[in-house]
Amino acid sequence: MAEPRRFPAGFLWGNATAAHQVEGGNTNNDWYAFEQQPGHIANGDVSGIADDNFHRYREDFKTLRKLANNAHRLSIEWSRIEPTPGEFDARQLRHYRNVLSELREQGMSPMLTLHHFTSPLWFTARGGWAAPGSDEAFLPFVGRVVDELGELVDLWCTINEPNIYATQGWIFGAFPPARRNDVRGAWRVLANLRKAHEGAYRLIKQRRPDAVVGIAHNKFWLLPARPRSVLDRGAVQAGRTLLDWWPMAGRRMQRTVAASADFIGLNHYSGRLLRFNPIRREFGTQLNPPGYPISDFGDAIKPDWIREALVELKRFGKPVYVTESGIATTDDSIRERFLVDILAEVHRAIAEDGVDVRGYFHWTSMDNFEWSHGYRMKFGIIAVDRKTMERTLKPSAHLFGRIARANALPEPH
Repeated sequence: MAEPRRFPAGFLWGNATAAHQVEGGNTNNDWYAFEQQPGHIANGDVSGIADDNFHRYREDFKTLRKLANNAHRLSIEWSRIEPTPGEFDARQLRHYRNVLSELREQGMSPMLTLHHFTSPLWFTARGGWAAPGSDEAFLPFVGRVVDELGELVDLWCTINEPNIYATQGWIFGAFPPARRNDVRGAWRVLANLRKAHEGAYRLIKQRRPDAVVGIAHNKFWLLPARPRSVLDRGAVQAGRTLLDWWPMAGRRMQRTVAASADFIGLNHYSGRLLRFNPIRREFGTQLNPPGYPISDFGDAIKPDWIREALVELKRFGKPVYVTESGIATTDDSIRERFLVDILAEVHRAIAEDGVDVRGYFHWTSMDNFEWSHGYRMKFGIIAVDRKTMERTLKPSAHLFGRIARANALPEPH
């Protein structure tokens, strides 16, 4: 009889969310303005009330606790806390104090993300993350959050997916400011995000020396479609540079995951094979490896990629949390298979490769506003009725709860 595939004692099991995608009523940030412009969001969707988690967080957290979640990753909305430069809203700070306190009362460790894709309108009007001094403009918000809420936070995530933010906003045009093929702009944004992360890391550690601070990096796995092709390998290298590195002073570069941090957060969903194409300027032609399930995004789900991504991080000598991992699908049976297959690879990375993985945050708890894809992409283990806001647990929610409660994967059939 096979031994149970158990995870380490104290392993964190949770779901991850972002404020703008679930809270509702965020009208003072760049994404809200972006949504009002025709053609940016699928089906003309707007975030609107989202999942109304701003008002329903208590019941949502109780549901997650019943599903044996012992942690939760969430973000704090900068535009609520600092609606105008240098002015901080005490009511919103009290709200987030209540949110974090409720999480702790429900027995869940909060991982708080300070920037998850959205910025205040006043910040955007100054040029956003492409502008000189943008990193310094971020720090007063960070300092106020640390001072007001720091004792309630167990894990800090400074910035979510800086490389995805830069490429989607300045290369592919899917995020504000909807620029395309602006490599210099993307590189400038990444330089400022690196400085913002380093500044936030230092500030948090100065004010709370025992704080555990990291960054969430998206590892999109790129491989050459023709391994022997010099051109394909070159296209992959160019793509990996923008997705895995950011600029430092002078002409130096740094792996994003090598930044100052007490842990590394890994976001992983998929990857692509890349074929050099002299006509397409966006790296080349992207292809799926054949023979694997396809998400509603059109991405292949190759479970062993997450193990490879985790093993790649081992050499940095830091604890790792899987800060996002999920699949967009309306067929929940696919999500159930995904969870078992992906977590089996995470377990192998721990048990066979010796990677210090300390938690898994599934993306996401509830179906929500999926940025430029609107509400048509379903990532949640909980369905939300768009009219009534009624929550319904999917079979995958119960499966995730059983895994978390046992701290182990079910026996293979």
